[in-house]
Amino acid sequence: MKTKLANEKVVNDLERLIKKSKGKISPADASATTGYPLEQVKDALSRLIELYEARVTMDNETGQIQFIFKYPFFRRGKKTIKEILQNVLEVLWKGFQIVYKASIGIILIFYTVIFILILIAIIFAGRSSDRDSKIDIGSILGGLFRGILDAYTFSLITRDISYRYDDYDYRYKTYQPEKNRGKGFVKSVFSFVFGPERPKYDPLEDAKESIAFIRQNNGRITAGHIVALTGLSFEEAEARLAEYAVKFNGELEITEEGYVVAEFTDLMNKASDEFKGGKIVFYEDEVEPPYELTGNSSGRNFAIAGMNLFNLFMSFILINSFNETIYAHENMSTSELIMYNLQEFGWIVIVLGYFPFIFSILFFAIPSFRYFYVKKKEKERQINILRKKLLGTFVRHSGRKIRYDELIYLAKIDKKNEALAKTLLEKLVVELKGEINIDSDGMPIYSFDRLSKELNK
Repeated sequence: MKTKLANEKVVNDLERLIKKSKGKISPADASATTGYPLEQVKDALSRLIELYEARVTMDNETGQIQFIFKYPFFRRGKKTIKEILQNVLEVLWKGFQIVYKASIGIILIFYTVIFILILIAIIFAGRSSDRDSKIDIGSILGGLFRGILDAYTFSLITRDISYRYDDYDYRYKTYQPEKNRGKGFVKSVFSFVFGPERPKYDPLEDAKESIAFIRQNNGRITAGHIVALTGLSFEEAEARLAEYAVKFNGELEITEEGYVVAEFTDLMNKASDEFKGGKIVFYEDEVEPPYELTGNSSGRNFAIAGMNLFNLFMSFILINSFNETIYAHENMSTSELIMYNLQEFGWIVIVLGYFPFIFSILFFAIPSFRYFYVKKKEKERQINILRKKLLGTFVRHSGRKIRYDELIYLAKIDKKNEALAKTLLEKLVVELKGEINIDSDGMPIYSFDRLSKELNK
């Protein structure tokens, strides 16, 4: 669909017509109903697809291209309330991570250094009557804090992506390990609390991958190809096909076999071989990295946990020593006692007492809660891998009808996962417009005619 500046009146009239038809419309029917030229109708439809979520398919009754808009209209890119709340929570969590990561660096790794510096400052201050000659401990702490935060942020920006293989021999993206083991210890501390860093998802990755496939496939792509590349259901793939047709100036047509194909002539123009675009990786091979609690070795986890236990114990002892004033001031309330301690000891009571105590508790509490999240996400990942195996088998053996027992063998499904595989197969048959037949032995036979036809185009 060639995107042009659509006439605003035509767009508004088509929008009303689509609402009247509960979201379904074909260019020919729209032209016949409104009297607008077919070219104007196509331009208006392109504009509406840019604004609202829609998918493209073939009308089985007329054999024409049909657009099905999500009804009531749903603006493309609009976030639901759930997504907005999730984004807010993610921002708050990221902010907390930045502050806490710097804090645990000070408490866990540099706590001993800070403690020695404070002792030196106290001794030095006691020997000198000149207050200007005192060591500025606050500046030292601030410098350490900023140094840890800057080093961590810079290291994430400069780290490279590499590939590893999980227990199922599936390749996944992850960050390259640190070459310097000393520097890696700081990362290990962060990983102990928040888990290992996971590569960020690129929202344009699917589009770049699809364009690379289009260029390799003589400028053509179908919803079936998108299914094989992304693992989407056919309805979702049809929505993606309509979106690509508008964004990348594709022409939609109905093949003799009765399905929609998009042709992108403009994308075939190459000015240089330097710009190869995205890399084609089919859905079966796009495996997430495993969800791990820490990603550290057991020895390193033991050392980190031991250090934090030491800090927790020391801060608890110091808090008790500061609070011993309660025995000399039994009539003090809690707030009066805190104020007395602050006046008597200054910020030392916070730095050596309450601050490390609270953060040392969080140091153990956060991974304890994360344990349940990690277990849940890893279970979802294993289910997703099973789905990739099944769908990948149908893609690799497209055009064939596959018995259940042969499918289990070809997809390398473990005996313990067969029950789950059956559930996933039932969903895949619905999502991919497939069929299940029973042979003379009572064994299910799976076929996906539409997928096979579109993949071979």
